[in-house]
Amino acid sequence: MVLKKILLLSLVSLSLFAYDFGAVPKVKVIDIPKGQRLMIQFGKTECIWCEHMAPYLKEIKEKYPKTPIYYVNTDKDILGGINCNIEVLPASVFWDENGKEIGRHEGYLLPEQIMELLRKYGVLVEDKEQGK
Repeated sequence: MVLKKILLLSLVSLSLFAYDFGAVPKVKVIDIPKGQRLMIQFGKTECIWCEHMAPYLKEIKEKYPKTPIYYVNTDKDILGGINCNIEVLPASVFWDENGKEIGRHEGYLLPEQIMELLRKYGVLVEDKEQGK
């Protein structure tokens, strides 16, 4: 019994450190600016799959800093999750310039799948200087 508690405490402690989105802004849905196509990654505090996607989004944002990606924690923005009809986490939602949903993926994504969706929905902003 004591071993189970120690293991559980260790896993919870590790998950607190693993949730690093880097330059991806953590916002409420209402604060997401319109005017360009973008991706919103919905997750929550104790969602292991949401946590595992954090480093992928951080890496993509570092490589493509002009690509508009936002993270919404549904524990902190319950109303935002409800208004966006979030039923499954993690959820990747894509908006057009007017804030209208143009695409959605529910569930875990690998980095190459995220890149494919960013390209598909016209969200990825590739800097022409990056290739040099």
